[in-house]
Amino acid sequence: MDQVLSTKDSWYIEWAWVGGYSSLSTLVFIFNILIFFSVGKNKFLHYSFHYLIVALSLRNLLRVILTLCLVFLAKLIQTPWLLKATFLIPANTSTDGIDLTETASMSLTCEVLSMWDHILMTAMMFYMAGMSLYMFCRHPNPSITEVSETTFKLSSIVPVKERSWVSPLLLLLPPLLAALLCLPIPLLHETHPMIALPGGSVCNLPDNAKFNTYQSSVAILGFLLPSAIVFCLMIGLSIRRCISCSGGTCVSSFCKEEMSLALLTLPYLAAYLAMYLPLLDHYLQKLDLPQTGLQPYITPEIARAVEMVLGLLLPVVVYSVLPGYRRFSSEPDASDLRRSKKESYNQSVTAPDSTRLSQESLELALVTRNGYTS
Repeated sequence: MDQVLSTKDSWYIEWAWVGGYSSLSTLVFIFNILIFFSVGKNKFLHYSFHYLIVALSLRNLLRVILTLCLVFLAKLIQTPWLLKATFLIPANTSTDGIDLTETASMSLTCEVLSMWDHILMTAMMFYMAGMSLYMFCRHPNPSITEVSETTFKLSSIVPVKERSWVSPLLLLLPPLLAALLCLPIPLLHETHPMIALPGGSVCNLPDNAKFNTYQSSVAILGFLLPSAIVFCLMIGLSIRRCISCSGGTCVSSFCKEEMSLALLTLPYLAAYLAMYLPLLDHYLQKLDLPQTGLQPYITPEIARAVEMVLGLLLPVVVYSVLPGYRRFSSEPDASDLRRSKKESYNQSVTAPDSTRLSQESLELALVTRNGYTS
């Protein structure tokens, strides 16, 4: 697993992985770019949640590029003369007796790839945590109508309005935190092994340097802590949704967004846990506890490939759960329209009674005033 692809490896298995990555990356690019047009064409999607969806789709594109870079690098290492032509190593450097899969052979390249890898992984979890916190702090249902106090009639549905600082904060804070968490990579040269093909591991380290304090810190701060926040807030959102449904209003566009968050988060938690299996088994062994026993079946390259497949999960979820993405026009959610009609009906029923009570109060005040004046 930690050695370069050798000639004894079946060429058809090797190129099946390459062909799979090529086909999958094309699909991920097409459907994630489509999200940009869906959000841009519908003014009812112009608020923080959908801006975060656009940021996640951009993150998926960058993740695909990183995985393809690992695939290309693994293939280039097999042909050192071609690797020199890419300027990843100095042209006058002799590759005789040098293991190009080691970090020491391509220190700058490995630092860039390691930082890119950690930033994209931790930024995903920080975005999920920020999105769940944003949903928990807003109202259970959108304020989709405006009420006229004089006519007691409902006007047309209006887009969601937020404070101007909410969207920039939610968009910029997660990548900033991820970048700060990855600063030890360029400063302390803390790289980690990466693999995208069977037998194509790059940036390898000695066994005693693979699982250090920094890698544990990244797993705790960049995965476990955001996962705990998302999990707890999802439970809180479920309880609040039950309370909202008991009050009469249940399904709305906000409800569908909460469901899409759950459908996105749970598969990513499982995929990232699979990618951290070596670190988990390492610490289980140090604590004299039984290991998971899953590494022979969920190898690092399989875990990375599955994480790349999840790049299609975001388009599948938003286009199946959120109708606004399928319209490519400025139309509100059908659930919000039904809710608006229901509120309009309730207002039309209660409005005459309210008018009659106001008229009776006015007449009583006039009678009382005439009584005092006489």
